[in-house]
Amino acid sequence: MGAAGRTDGGFERERTTVAVSSIMGQVRQDIVSRATPEQLERMRKAEAARGVYRAWNAVCGGTREGEHVTGLRYLSDQNKLLVYLDDAVWTQEMTMLREIIRARMEREGVRLDGFVFRTTKPGFKRSGVARPHGEKKMAPTPPSTAPLSAEEEGAIDAAVAPIADDRLRKSLKKAMKASMEWKKGTDLKNKA
Repeated sequence: MGAAGRTDGGFERERTTVAVSSIMGQVRQDIVSRATPEQLERMRKAEAARGVYRAWNAVCGGTREGEHVTGLRYLSDQNKLLVYLDDAVWTQEMTMLREIIRARMEREGVRLDGFVFRTTKPGFKRSGVARPHGEKKMAPTPPSTAPLSAEEEGAIDAAVAPIADDRLRKSLKKAMKASMEWKKGTDLKNKA
């Protein structure tokens, strides 16, 4: 029997080139027709999740906010998207932007009941995201500081002395001291 007479998987082989996309509809229909109700439900949930992730990527992919996302999970039973972020500040920022993001995702064809934003645990390594070859993460440079003289410390003490609340006075003193040390260190650095 020649190549045109054999059948493999229900498709008759021909000696012509056929695009995969032309047979995908038939393959999908065959899979769905043989699926159990449980399998059909899993497929429906998987397709819904795929649509949510596609819409998320269309709205947030490549954005400043999207760069801080460490993970996504579609909660199909609640129709919510769980979004993990790398810092608590970004978690708060995304919480404030949730309605804007939801509206934009709806424009992409996905209607969600809401979002759940969580901060990723410290030390979590974001998978699948590689830095360009040779690029290393730069450690932040500590600010230039210089110790204060006794006169400068005395001036700070005199400035905060009228404050009655002990905690507030100590906090303000600490902030003023750090600011003066930074300014003094920066001035010395610029003179050098």
